[in-house]
Amino acid sequence: MVSLVACTIRDNMMENIFENFERQEWGKKELIIILNKDDMEIEMWKERSKDKDNVSIYQLPEEKSLGECLNFGIEISQYNIVAKLDDDDYYSPYYLTEAMEVFTTTDAQLVGKGKSFMYFEKEQLLTIRNIGSENLAGSSSLKGGTLIFKKEIYPNNKFPSIVGNGTDSKFVRACKRSKIKIHTTSRYNYVYIRRANNNSHTYKRSNKTLKQKSQIIGKVENYVPVITKDFGNNSKS
Repeated sequence: MVSLVACTIRDNMMENIFENFERQEWGKKELIIILNKDDMEIEMWKERSKDKDNVSIYQLPEEKSLGECLNFGIEISQYNIVAKLDDDDYYSPYYLTEAMEVFTTTDAQLVGKGKSFMYFEKEQLLTIRNIGSENLAGSSSLKGGTLIFKKEIYPNNKFPSIVGNGTDSKFVRACKRSKIKIHTTSRYNYVYIRRANNNSHTYKRSNKTLKQKSQIIGKVENYVPVITKDFGNNSKS
């Protein structure tokens, strides 16, 4: 029932992508991985997925933008709900369960997090990033790694074919202009990971700036118990 689309330019994020997908309690799902760099080792990825009939691997030329890769993933997806999965963040077992609960109890077409946890690996610092609302319908901004939407909004609403930052935010703004019904989930079950090497992030804002604009929780060695919230209705359908 949910198609997860993950685009990546990094072979070293392979296990993180697979682990995020495999730990989801939501049962009926597929994973579409799109490699977006010419020298990536697609055979390694295929070997990792060889015993999984719900995982497919593709490689697109690196001149293709992130938006073009995501649109490709949407077009080949099997299910009526599509989730964008970032390659380097953390998604708890209840991430999809929480979002699907919103789809089944509201008329939402686009779901995501306006408030989310953020973790700075070097300092083991857990914070809360607030760019929008929490558990509300409306026109909130949404964290790019948490976008889940009904496939019916496509192709009238596509990810933009741009280079650099802004792919996700421009998509959300376009959805707002199209009067797509947006609903935010809670801050739980997802963590935006910031690594020590700021150059390894697509979003180039400095870690210092992000900390200044965040609510500090404190030093946490293992953030998983703090950010995980069991939503109970762990449907396998």
